[in-house]
Amino acid sequence: MKQIKIIQNILRQNNRFDLATKLENAYCNKITLEDYYGNTTDIMQIFVNPYSYTELLTIKETDSDLILNILNGLNKSHDDISNIEFKIDENAFMPDISDTTYIFVDEAGDMDFSANGSKHYMFSFLVKKRPFALHEKIASYRYSLLERNLDPLNEKRFDIEHFHACEDNKFIKNKMFDLISNFDEQKIKIYSYVLEKPKVLPQKRAEKGEFYTANLTFATSRLLDKLKIDNNFIIITDRLPVQKNKNNQISAIKKGIKQYIKSGNLNIRYDIFHHSSASSVNLQIVDYINWAVFRKYEKGDESFYDKIKRYILDEEVLTKDRDEKFY
Repeated sequence: MKQIKIIQNILRQNNRFDLATKLENAYCNKITLEDYYGNTTDIMQIFVNPYSYTELLTIKETDSDLILNILNGLNKSHDDISNIEFKIDENAFMPDISDTTYIFVDEAGDMDFSANGSKHYMFSFLVKKRPFALHEKIASYRYSLLERNLDPLNEKRFDIEHFHACEDNKFIKNKMFDLISNFDEQKIKIYSYVLEKPKVLPQKRAEKGEFYTANLTFATSRLLDKLKIDNNFIIITDRLPVQKNKNNQISAIKKGIKQYIKSGNLNIRYDIFHHSSASSVNLQIVDYINWAVFRKYEKGDESFYDKIKRYILDEEVLTKDRDEKFY
């Protein structure tokens, strides 16, 4: 286990967080094989989580050589290890697998329709299925920040209940994006729905609750159409930003989803939940992703966006073809 931790740290130093994550909780066992002529070969068996096993079997030869070279750097004997062999750790924790699609939603921008407000208002959707990758790593990082407070040499105290891109400092932000940027891009999708606020018709923004609901409903319908979703799904948003007429907002969102299911003659079930972001690592992940996309449009800064853009299914600026501005 100690060898694996060292390998992981070296990989992280070289920005290979993708490989380091696949070796989480792995362990090594060196075996020596002898051929017919008495020649011996040292092979390092690395026992990994079953979910990482198939991915590690197909890594590039250069990645395999990188791990092998690090192992030989740790090898105290005179004989080099000639090969590595990935094995399944049968005792590893196996999270449940589900065919249910999860959709996590975050908003960005404000509802101040004046020159003092944000220039954009948007939603981003994070689409995943269980098991949810990287949760343990992100949770572990939060606890590491809490444990940092026990060091008497650290002057600044961190009280991190959950991660929030707007509030987290630069060091934490960079670390979180390093973690988030190492998803398997085949297993998550991002859809962003963007409005240029000065171009929004006055009658469409007269009542904040209706503005939020109408756009979330339409954005959700757009996403479902793009995904062509035909299995059960669960939508989880952060707490509703406009609490007035909360039940009416939820009913309107459900109405849009029911129309999608009816039009496709689908026999599927769904539910919608509004949770605190502190209760969900996925809400914290979509908050970071949404922040990066929002910053691209609001500030013209794509430095963080570049780390997550490979996950984006689509990003639509719904007002881009409008010329008229109302303030």
